[in-house]
Amino acid sequence: MRKFNARNMPHIKATLKASNKIIYEDDETLIVYNKKANIYIAEGSADTILDKIKKLGIERLETSNKEVFDYFYAIKKFKYHQICLQCYHAASSGKANLESPLQKEISWIAKTSGSTIKYITAIYKNNELFVSREKGKIVSYIGIHIDGSIGPLYTRPKYRRQGYATRIEEELLKIKKEPIFLQILEDNKVSIAMHKKNGWKFNRYKIYWLFNEVF
Repeated sequence: MRKFNARNMPHIKATLKASNKIIYEDDETLIVYNKKANIYIAEGSADTILDKIKKLGIERLETSNKEVFDYFYAIKKFKYHQICLQCYHAASSGKANLESPLQKEISWIAKTSGSTIKYITAIYKNNELFVSREKGKIVSYIGIHIDGSIGPLYTRPKYRRQGYATRIEEELLKIKKEPIFLQILEDNKVSIAMHKKNGWKFNRYKIYWLFNEVF
């Protein structure tokens, strides 16, 4: 029986569904390790989280606990940080009109998404990376991150504001298993506005990412 209540925290619901290693769990706190992405995911009591992980050799950390974020930010344990807003969506249905990218397109997707080839290849091998084409050329792509969230999502500049991102996302919603969620950088106003318009619901959590290496 689960001790920790995930409440309205889609990233934790996804974490608990996946085959991750539970480092610590009680009624108030959950600390999990995702080996594929080398991520520690920690929620709950700041005191407990810090007691359990601050001496570990962590390369990537995800949490909604600002006190934990502030601690690691102050001691400069990590090189990079991101603050995201989290939103979620109801399941859809139907046959998805999605196409997988070609192996030779992986490096371009990695470059334009700001991810490593290794990470994008992992998503590709999981059959969770999809493209939309015009005249044989990719105009947009979308995937499902290793943590279960939707992304990366990208449209070539010349095709933006023409509905491509919305359409490929709607297709993915037909096959994505719940929980359906994504995390958007808090200063990405265009993406936030698009998702609000398309019926995504934002919860009250800010998700803090701390990492030494990009994905």
